[in-house]
Amino acid sequence: MPQFEQIEVFQTLIFWSLVSFAILFFFLKKFAFPPILEALEMREKKIRGDIEDSEKLKEDAQTIKKELEETLKAAHGKAETIVQLASDEAKKFQEKSLQETEAKVRQVQKDAEQEIQGSRDKLLQEIRGYAAALTIASTEKFLKKALGDDDKKRLVDESIEQVIVELEKRQNN
Repeated sequence: MPQFEQIEVFQTLIFWSLVSFAILFFFLKKFAFPPILEALEMREKKIRGDIEDSEKLKEDAQTIKKELEETLKAAHGKAETIVQLASDEAKKFQEKSLQETEAKVRQVQKDAEQEIQGSRDKLLQEIRGYAAALTIASTEKFLKKALGDDDKKRLVDESIEQVIVELEKRQNN
């Protein structure tokens, strides 16, 4: 069988292939595998270290985030307090301005009332003067014809009194 004859050729080839593979494997294990394995171990250590560092950074970032949120809450609280204080100050200022305005209005009203009262008193004095003069003049004409000096004086005084009483009644109303 010719097929089995080829096995003899292959046997020596297989032997030398195995020997050369063993030698190659020995050299690879002796010289190539240690640096490759060492590089792989270093790479693994570096990756683990990077993972640990990233976890630490993640924890730090979360801590910073919490601190920033707390700071932001505090800032919002301060801002609300400032807004409330400003609002209170504005209300106080508004109330103070309103009170000052009311006081000015009352003062102007009081001054106007005093001026009106003064003008009224002055006008009443003038009316009294005119009424007295008119009464005197009219009674003088009347009395010249019929009465004596004492009677004339008494009638004039009574007329003036009546005019004053009437004017005071009107003033009080």
